[in-house]
Amino acid sequence: MRHSPHSSTVTLRAHRIGGAYAFDVVDQGPGIALADRHAVFDRFIRGGSTDGGTGLGLGIARWATELHGGTIEVLDTEFGCHIRVAIPEH
Repeated sequence: MRHSPHSSTVTLRAHRIGGAYAFDVVDQGPGIALADRHAVFDRFIRGGSTDGGTGLGLGIARWATELHGGTIEVLDTEFGCHIRVAIPEH
């Protein structure tokens, strides 16, 4: 919500993709540049943000996702940011 304009919508959607549970977070903010996507889940990387964050949030999200055998990725979108976490069924 920090990266989306005031009074805009941030959507959280849960659904199934094959044998996995998928969780999508979609905002209406500036998005993540294609050039930054390779490192955005690394600790202390802020992707050009100047919001005062530490760059740990997406790194922690990746760590927790991988502990469950899942994946996390930034998906292409025309506007805003779309992040998907997929956790396999066990």
